[in-house]
Amino acid sequence: MFGVIFLWGDNMSYIALYRKYRPNTFESIVGQESVTKILKNQIKSGKISHAYIFSGTRGTGKTSAAKVFARAVNCLNPKDGEPCNECEVCKNILESHTTDVIEMDAASNNSVENIRQIRQEVVYTTIDVKYRVYIIDEAHMLTTSAFNALLKTLEEPPKNVIFILATTEQHKIPVTILSRCLRFDFNKISDEEIIKRVEYVLKEENIKYEEEAIKYIAKLAEGGLRDALSILDRCISESKDILKYDEVLKIVGAVDLQIVSNIAGNILALNSIEALSNIDKVVKKGKDLRQLTHQLTENFLEKLINQDGTNVDRYIKIIDRLSKLDNDLRLTSKPIIVLKSAIVEICNVNFGGSNNLSENGNISVEPLMQKISSLENEIEKLKSKIESIKTNTVVSPLNIKKVSDSGSNSNSLKVNTVDKYIQNNNEVVDEKKLESFVDVENFKKCIIEKGKLKIYSSLAGANMYVDQKSLIIVTNNSFAYSVLITQDSIETLKNIYSENYNDEKNIVVRLQEEKKDNSTKIEKVFKENEVNYTSID
Repeated sequence: MFGVIFLWGDNMSYIALYRKYRPNTFESIVGQESVTKILKNQIKSGKISHAYIFSGTRGTGKTSAAKVFARAVNCLNPKDGEPCNECEVCKNILESHTTDVIEMDAASNNSVENIRQIRQEVVYTTIDVKYRVYIIDEAHMLTTSAFNALLKTLEEPPKNVIFILATTEQHKIPVTILSRCLRFDFNKISDEEIIKRVEYVLKEENIKYEEEAIKYIAKLAEGGLRDALSILDRCISESKDILKYDEVLKIVGAVDLQIVSNIAGNILALNSIEALSNIDKVVKKGKDLRQLTHQLTENFLEKLINQDGTNVDRYIKIIDRLSKLDNDLRLTSKPIIVLKSAIVEICNVNFGGSNNLSENGNISVEPLMQKISSLENEIEKLKSKIESIKTNTVVSPLNIKKVSDSGSNSNSLKVNTVDKYIQNNNEVVDEKKLESFVDVENFKKCIIEKGKLKIYSSLAGANMYVDQKSLIIVTNNSFAYSVLITQDSIETLKNIYSENYNDEKNIVVRLQEEKKDNSTKIEKVFKENEVNYTSID
């Protein structure tokens, strides 16, 4: 027969930091002075309620306060409302050696049978303490039947029984229960207070640290000290001689700050393509997408704080959408799809303020112009690719060309005789006196500012010319022509030109008919891209 010997090393008895440094007195509970002051006063005066509700976000000290309170009301030698933690009763409670202080997790003990068991127990007298205390954690998880069963006990409790219900979601507690309890709200703990506590723990553990590291841990904790200590626990177990900021970023899975900045810039430029490309980089590195959302939100919060008053509404709407996205990511089984669709929505849906209006009532063109600029850059990239396959330069495909005939201005334009035009208003145009309209982009910008997006879109791909009397618009798109030829469009264009150039011009719209081309599809592609080729019969 062989015996088995178990060797227990020091690492087997390791206690997590949030347990090791759990507060043992009201004084040591961080950030809840208003709550602890009232609880201490009740203990000193002996005016103790039969039921309490401690509500607040996770890690703010609700359960710790409940445990301190359970010892304080039963302590043999209380000091200014605090438990001494040295008497027999305090020690028994601390070491869980008493049956009269009961902690129950309602998340896993939420049935009516669990509450009925409590109702049967409360009728018995306590054994070694003055008060029997029931601490029900995550109380909002109790079923409706369980709450109903508890209600009768809360209405007529024995004098020696105290209930403390701790919850992160007070709104889920029935009103009938709330009305019978003394309620205390535990606030989120400030970053400054978390930093002080983390510094204290690190000094007690004799661990060196960088200030930026603990500041970032405090920020990640989001007001919960337990979360901060849990993050710290993980970081110091994986770091070497000193707790460094860069190592904390790596350990907690934070996204590279440059990528976050790039995505924020893509959103502001309305460039969803580049934003999705940067998100793919985050996904490939296996980073947490909720962490990315948190960092993006922080980025825009910082922009909002430092802005000059021009984009307040836009930043607020983006932050609001990112906050909703965080909740969506928490609930979904397909986070990548949810994240990408939300970013595309932010880039393409109106997030620029009330109908994108500027102070003078016109449409704010900056976001649209940024998007147009982004699309133009993409077009230029495509043009470069086409240029790389050209073998020779052939005749320009433009149907209206500059010529330098004798007796005519070098800037004049001539219409190819092969082309046929349909023209409106019976306006006669002297082709020899036509000049290119050089201020096209500014003119289009003025159109956007007036909110005439349909007219603006119809001018895409159109050529524009001027002579002494007229502004001539030539398009080969029949739908665009049908938009521009209307009386409203012509009047709008005429007024915009007059307002911005202080000159009255007639508006002439021409539809350039496409030439009949019997070429094959491949031949058309070659022609469109000006590629020389030889036809072999």
